[in-house]
Amino acid sequence: MKKPFMKKTLAGLLAVIFALSFSFPVFAAGTLAKGSRGQEVKKLQQRLTELGFSPGKADGVFGGATALALQFFQGRNGLSMTGKADADTLALLYGDDAKGAEPTDDEVKGYVTENGLPLLVNLDHPLPEGYVYYDLVVMNQYCDKSVVKIKHQNTFAEREAVDALMVMLKAAKAAGIGSWQISAAGRTVADQQSLMNSRVNTYVKNGLSKKKAQTAASKLVAQPGCSEHHLGTCFDITVPGKTFAGTKQHKWLLANCWDYGFILRYTKEKTEITGFSAEAWHFRYVGVEHALKMKEMDFCLEEYIAWMEAQ
Repeated sequence: MKKPFMKKTLAGLLAVIFALSFSFPVFAAGTLAKGSRGQEVKKLQQRLTELGFSPGKADGVFGGATALALQFFQGRNGLSMTGKADADTLALLYGDDAKGAEPTDDEVKGYVTENGLPLLVNLDHPLPEGYVYYDLVVMNQYCDKSVVKIKHQNTFAEREAVDALMVMLKAAKAAGIGSWQISAAGRTVADQQSLMNSRVNTYVKNGLSKKKAQTAASKLVAQPGCSEHHLGTCFDITVPGKTFAGTKQHKWLLANCWDYGFILRYTKEKTEITGFSAEAWHFRYVGVEHALKMKEMDFCLEEYIAWMEAQ
């Protein structure tokens, strides 16, 4: 006579446990990443949406949009932008201290210093530990396709810089200069490491020793943590199917980019100061005031910041 009662009790207990498992975030032993599915992923997507990092539909499927939204959350909260939900990421995501996508009134933009100068990132000044992003956008979704082509899916950058870029390129189009392409913008430290590894491997295959290959690669590819692309305010601007230097697009930018807050970051004349070879395509957003001053004084960013700090 007791067995039916025990069965009902056990069934009720299992039902309660099952219900609770869908009511609270579950911290799995493994890491949630692309390809993961289920209620944990759905909870993750719902929480990202709540904080303003849109992962698309909360369908319990961890795809590219979810990974990118998670990267945005990680960057905003000073975590490594892996796009994977490990224990540390989940703990912060569901905690009371999680930062949403929108900046607070007292926050200083990550890509400028507290005194309003552009943040310097180079071989001697790596990206600050715990660098915090906010208001990142996916350029493929955000930018007018009739104005600019975004070469790679899920290319991201800071909204303010992208807005300035679009104003500039629309002005160029109105002046009869079109066929714009963005080949690169925001880049995580992990992405930079992959680029470096690829370049080194290429040199090794061509006969250089590992040490010489690393030296050669460092002249063309910034060390992970030392690339301006980590800021989300730089763009590699190109023309599809053409070498960019010397094109009408290149010439237009050299004459006009300053008026829209952009600088040509790496020139042949300033190589010894910047530490990088000339890059005709690499433009950095610093704001109109700074850009015009740098043009007037013929300063690269390193020179300009040193001069400003000495005032």
